[in-house]
Amino acid sequence: MRIFGLRFLVAAFLLALVSGCAEPVLFSEVFQLEKGGKIYTKYNIWYTDPDDISCLNIQQGNLIPVGTEIEPVGTSHWQDRIIFKDASGKQYTIKFAPEYRICSMRDFIEYTFTTQSPKEMFAGIPDKVLSRIRRGEVVPGMNEQQVLLAYGPPPAIRTPDLRNETWIYWVTESETVRLVFRGDTVRQILNLNN
Repeated sequence: MRIFGLRFLVAAFLLALVSGCAEPVLFSEVFQLEKGGKIYTKYNIWYTDPDDISCLNIQQGNLIPVGTEIEPVGTSHWQDRIIFKDASGKQYTIKFAPEYRICSMRDFIEYTFTTQSPKEMFAGIPDKVLSRIRRGEVVPGMNEQQVLLAYGPPPAIRTPDLRNETWIYWVTESETVRLVFRGDTVRQILNLNN
């Protein structure tokens, strides 16, 4: 009988612990939004299914452009989902996988969205480069900030530190592209899958 009671107490403790950790992440808390504050995508987000977007930002399908104003719908820790709408009302769901991003959902939201307006994000970027960024293209000569606008942060499972000289991104579920930097500038783009 004592073992049953002990097991019950352990199970109740674990349930309370998990339940406490399952609080949804609120965009308004992440960004400390004032009334009327706006949230935008911080980089281009690729998707083939708007209801199942990979947090790895696999570069296939359609594009939610960098600087798109969004309306948060909510988050779910139980299903690891981040749900938002664009200005037209179209809903999107990012499937968050902490084991690939090696960060919390809160941090991922902060990496993916911003309160900085597109005008502020794009300040000082030449039109020719901005055109490539908006198409989701990276070319040699771009700096790290421009790459982050075009591709977003590389998944930490492949690029654990942005101070690395190479950043690795998925272009399909099984293929990657490697950006090689010298200093702050992309020097080479290697597609090792061919």
